[in-house]
Amino acid sequence: MANGFQLISTHEECTKNTARTIASFFRPGDVVVLDGDLGAGKTHFVKGFAEGLHSTDTVTSPTFAIANFYRTDAFSLLHIDLYRIETIDEFNDLGLSDYFDSAIVLIEWGLKFPEYPDEYLLVSFELKDGGDRLISFGAKGGKYDLILERMRNELC
Repeated sequence: MANGFQLISTHEECTKNTARTIASFFRPGDVVVLDGDLGAGKTHFVKGFAEGLHSTDTVTSPTFAIANFYRTDAFSLLHIDLYRIETIDEFNDLGLSDYFDSAIVLIEWGLKFPEYPDEYLLVSFELKDGGDRLISFGAKGGKYDLILERMRNELC
């Protein structure tokens, strides 16, 4: 993943602020894959992302629901959690990809099926000593190169 960068988040609010800052860079049809251990900050990132797009919906982890939709002023956010999904066929059977063109899609545990989707922005969370999180940003495919550069300019 070329052109990536990293930053340190020292607390949950910092993770949410990072997501709030970049949320407006995305449009329906964009996919953000979130990767990291349990408790690393993926859902807090989605909370900030939704707030950055003026959603007043309550963001919760969709581990058991598999997917949640959140409303914004103009479109929906689709928040998917693949933790309990075993195969790409099981994911495809859910029919969630039918919404990918009309929503911004955020997928927790999205690297579980590296062949899908073809292009995405990757946000990886790594727990560090003292509770800090190392957040790494990268992209698969050229679609997100400009967004990644804009993010680097805004966040770094």
